[in-house]
Amino acid sequence: MSNKKYVYVGNWGFAPAPKGISIFKYDEASCDLALMKTVCPDIAAGQLCMDSENNILYAVNECGDQRGQIGGGGYILAFRVDPKNGNLTLINEQPSVLPEPSYLCMDKTKKYIMACHCSDPWHVTRIKKNKDGRPGSEVLFDDTGVVLFQILDDGAVGPACDVMLTEGNGGLGTDSQKNVDPVSGHIQLVRVISRLHSVIASPDGRMFVTCDKGMDRIITFRLDENMGRIIALHTYQMEELGCFPRYGVFHPRVPMFYANNENLAMLNCFSYDAEEGSLKSRQKVRLLFEEVGLVEGKPVGAQDIMIHPDGKTLYVSLCGLNLIAVLSVAEDGLVELKQNIPSGGILPRGLAISPDGRCLLSGNMVSGDITTFYIDVDGTLISTGKNYKAVSPSAIKFL
Repeated sequence: MSNKKYVYVGNWGFAPAPKGISIFKYDEASCDLALMKTVCPDIAAGQLCMDSENNILYAVNECGDQRGQIGGGGYILAFRVDPKNGNLTLINEQPSVLPEPSYLCMDKTKKYIMACHCSDPWHVTRIKKNKDGRPGSEVLFDDTGVVLFQILDDGAVGPACDVMLTEGNGGLGTDSQKNVDPVSGHIQLVRVISRLHSVIASPDGRMFVTCDKGMDRIITFRLDENMGRIIALHTYQMEELGCFPRYGVFHPRVPMFYANNENLAMLNCFSYDAEEGSLKSRQKVRLLFEEVGLVEGKPVGAQDIMIHPDGKTLYVSLCGLNLIAVLSVAEDGLVELKQNIPSGGILPRGLAISPDGRCLLSGNMVSGDITTFYIDVDGTLISTGKNYKAVSPSAIKFL
């Protein structure tokens, strides 16, 4: 049997440069990568979702403008994967309805796929008449939410069939802030508008979680598969202002959910009830052995998070210091920081664990490369010392 596998890398970046989806050959024996091609360079494929059973790859085009107009939202794309040579063939694309689709999640039945949206931090001021008849103003922001799509028989993405809108406070809250990222120059709104950055399914498929970095909260919901509807369950409000909960992962066996934070080097560990959709804070764990303060004017924060298939080790990529944090997971699901290891590149945005659990890949977006690591028997990482040129890797998926 051949050791050749295929790795698909979604490219995203701050600069308006070519991005697209890169296809790599992957050798299981050596953990080596070989770039084959990059397709669809005009799309910002910040996240991918792989249906390995049916050989379908889904991708977001993380943009706010539909073709031919200003605004209107991004797109969801479906590709057929040729398992013999790794090539991608576009099946269709579907408007995502809302701006900046940032994450994709398929339900357990593979009948639906959902996209959450980060939206743009811009606003429009409109004039209105007050009750006394005098002119006043109101400030409007883009809607944000999780949009549900049906998956058609050929793997294509059908039109949107439901949406769960997640509202902010429009900047009227006492904690609302408007900050500017000192590195990228992007506007960061704190507890002003909802900005969803991920949506994740529990192992049994009964519960979904979306991390709302805009409002510092985590929202749970379930899916009515018969009616094709999203049913909101609970909201957990983070205590730390401006922590920006980003990505999360469920333990494969223990009822625990782990969420990282884009603006804080801390892991939040929750127990959960899948039926009720409730989260209970169990542990907060620092992802650095020593406090380092600000780096380039901003806190060290997390990007991606992965759990090993055996459930014994968690991996979190950290920007600023360009590290990967390795945490051991006890039988009860609680964690302990075990290792901080350099990612080997700048801004490790996307992580992936090989199907055999032997290797970890780090997609370093700013330096435009992928570095690889052997996973030791205790879960710690050992750098292979190899660096593979890429575009602007953001998401990595194995077939």
